[in-house]
Amino acid sequence: MKQLLFGIWMICGLTACNGTDHKESDKDGALLTVNYTLSDAMFSNPERGFYRYTESRPGTSPTPLNESTLRSYRENNISLIYRIYYLKDFKNKEISAQALEQMDADMAVLRAAGLKCVLRFAYSSSENEADAPLDIVLQHLEQLKPVFEKNADVIAVLQAGFIGAWGEWYYSSNNLKTPGIRATILNKMLDVLPARRMIQVRTPAYKTEYIQRKTPVNSTDAFTGTKASRIGHHNDCFLASATDYGTYSSDIAAEKAYIAAEGVYLPVGGETCPPDGVDPADCAKAEGEMRQLRWSFLNEDYYKGVNNQWITLGCMDNIIRELGYRFSLQKGVFSEKAAAGGEMKIELTLTNLGYACPYNPRKMEFVLRHQTTGERYIAEVKDDPRFWKPKIPVTLTFSLGLPDDLPDGDYELLLNLPDPEATLYQRPEYAIRLANEDVWEATTGYNNLQHRLRVEGKAKSPYQGETIFQKK
Repeated sequence: MKQLLFGIWMICGLTACNGTDHKESDKDGALLTVNYTLSDAMFSNPERGFYRYTESRPGTSPTPLNESTLRSYRENNISLIYRIYYLKDFKNKEISAQALEQMDADMAVLRAAGLKCVLRFAYSSSENEADAPLDIVLQHLEQLKPVFEKNADVIAVLQAGFIGAWGEWYYSSNNLKTPGIRATILNKMLDVLPARRMIQVRTPAYKTEYIQRKTPVNSTDAFTGTKASRIGHHNDCFLASATDYGTYSSDIAAEKAYIAAEGVYLPVGGETCPPDGVDPADCAKAEGEMRQLRWSFLNEDYYKGVNNQWITLGCMDNIIRELGYRFSLQKGVFSEKAAAGGEMKIELTLTNLGYACPYNPRKMEFVLRHQTTGERYIAEVKDDPRFWKPKIPVTLTFSLGLPDDLPDGDYELLLNLPDPEATLYQRPEYAIRLANEDVWEATTGYNNLQHRLRVEGKAKSPYQGETIFQKK
């Protein structure tokens, strides 16, 4: 289907889809139609794609993040890092103030560089190394609460961690693997992590055991703040064995169907590892499963033996493009002219070509920018990009009011999909870029909708709706 749409858009791009020639008036001249050209470019977008692995041991031997290194990741289309903190120095005591300050400093560097992190904590990095007792884990989570609150803006998702080697919940020297103790730790994590952020657990069975149901999150449950709606999935041995090294139980098909159903609304991601009893996944298997299970991010650094095969077989570029969400405009229908105090009609049709959807909150705004003065007027609309599902065309229709004192002139129309966090809202690195030719503005983070609205005079019939462009 994607190839068919691409072919249609490419034909359009060779005929009447570029520049001003791609606009067509309807019969009464009140509206103009703009057809957009699909872009196959590879670029970063927030909270999705391949991530780079980083680790640190805060306290006496930290490995602080380096801003120039992180900026080099961005130059290579990376918007995420994985950040694991090994609390090896604190297995029997509180986390030191110095260590907490080191974490805050890392998050500040991450923010300055324009990235976010998949975050995890653990006490051991080998199967034979001890973790920490339950009371210490709970004490540490309470200490980490201010870190989470201060830095939620650059935390894409928190992985459950803490239990056993690498925080993967499999090994434990302190008997932390029982359902009751796992539930106690998850309850505490959900309590100390700001409600607008989610957690990932290592297997689907851990989640269903915890929430005591096997019904997946649906569109009604999604993003409501319930426990079920805040717990996603990470698979750290993706495509590596019949059960992905124990990720799945005996009922593999049912558990994959469970993740596939709720992965539309929850973060899914992880890493590959050395195959055991199966051949390394080829392109068809890898792309098919990532699309089925709604993958948003994947480790670039491990396991290279699998990842490199996708380069050799020729599908790596497509995986880079389609991990997570990838929104592409197809058509826009807009008012050609309007008057101050009146209204502007907007209809956009777009498709999500990616494997998944955004999983964290996202604003949606239309911007009118005066072509001569550069003055901006912004209207925030209530549609939620987290519900723009993969491969299902979405048509969005709006009637937006113009201010009574809007000056006459020509206005460019732009779409802004910024991060709602106050610290990131004006940062173009954290805005969503659309996969279309001649749309993205790197300096503003806006997507130019290639339409100019002509404003003249005062409206005879004032706008009666709720959403009005405001001068910014």
